[in-house]
Amino acid sequence: MLLTNVLIARYTFNANSVAIVPVALLNIERTFYIYTRIIRFQVPNRRKASDKSVAIALEIAGSQSALALVDRGGVIRHHCYAKTLWGRPAIASLEPYLRAIEYLFAHAKAEGWRVRGLGVSIPGTLDQLSRRPLTIPILPSLNDFPLCDLLEARYDLPVCLHVDVDAALLGEYHYGAGKGYHRLLYLTLNAVVGAALFIDGQLERSPHASVGHISHVPVSANGPRCSCGKRGCINSFVSLDAIQKMVQRALRRGEETSLAQRLNNREYFSPQLLAEEAVRGDAVALQVYAEVGRWLSEATARYIALFEPHALILGGSVLNASEYLFASMQSTLTMHASTSVDTPIKVVLAHLGNDAGLIGTTVPLLQNSGKLKTSMPASSLSPVSSEQ
Repeated sequence: MLLTNVLIARYTFNANSVAIVPVALLNIERTFYIYTRIIRFQVPNRRKASDKSVAIALEIAGSQSALALVDRGGVIRHHCYAKTLWGRPAIASLEPYLRAIEYLFAHAKAEGWRVRGLGVSIPGTLDQLSRRPLTIPILPSLNDFPLCDLLEARYDLPVCLHVDVDAALLGEYHYGAGKGYHRLLYLTLNAVVGAALFIDGQLERSPHASVGHISHVPVSANGPRCSCGKRGCINSFVSLDAIQKMVQRALRRGEETSLAQRLNNREYFSPQLLAEEAVRGDAVALQVYAEVGRWLSEATARYIALFEPHALILGGSVLNASEYLFASMQSTLTMHASTSVDTPIKVVLAHLGNDAGLIGTTVPLLQNSGKLKTSMPASSLSPVSSEQ
């Protein structure tokens, strides 16, 4: 494997437990890049200090996919990215990921770490029995592709495959905001709304159609038509595309907003851009968050009534970017939950942020407490991803 323009520095630590991750700049056929990254983490228990076990995590996503070496304590030891190649045959689509995985193997060997397996999360659905992606909208060539079999044959290590929202829930349950809860509901808002449920140590794959399909919970009979064909689905009100349309409508009405100048300067619309303007008090940004908070609270309140979780974790790029949205949802959901269930529900933001999925994919590979049990319906089909 050819590695060019590589500069790597060793880890350094300070009293605040901040690790300066190896500084690296890689250029491999313009498909694989490593960036400088600072990771704040908890210092591992002394008795586990000699444990050199790690797992390789791959989180497939839109423009670029994230990879990492994760240790048994849920700490990311090294992080890199690989470009996602659209419209290619299966093997060509996987090539950047395989190069990145081999780089991580080499890095682990240089550091004296032992790789125990590979965890992969996908933005789609999967068949649990065959361990194959069922649908990956952004990479249709991988639909029904024997991904686990290929990776296990290539690297002679166990491979675990997850839907992205399930992987994020596993990470939060073991290392983040979900520790200690027996019934845990995780809601994520990225491109669409996604959901996963954890009950008594098991990742639930309920036969109820609403699990993993919260993006199609109806909240308004007169709402816009959804991609599923129905009207008024929550996804039509709070998806990233819906949020962008709210901003565009405000601009067409001539409402005064600093978003106009930033977008006219060809800045890319993102949850972070909207959050920055909300912090500055922009009226349109605050109005958008109020509307999104209202509709998302309506949908998630129904979900709470159906599954009665002890804790609700909110994650995803849209929710993580905005304290305003989280605050409005937290108060609304807490108030509603107190009237619909017997015990109070804790509503919190995801602690692991965008790393939750990466960390979660490695849980079955590194946990000492036994294999993770998964409850599945007869169809053995997983929930729908949060990025479709």
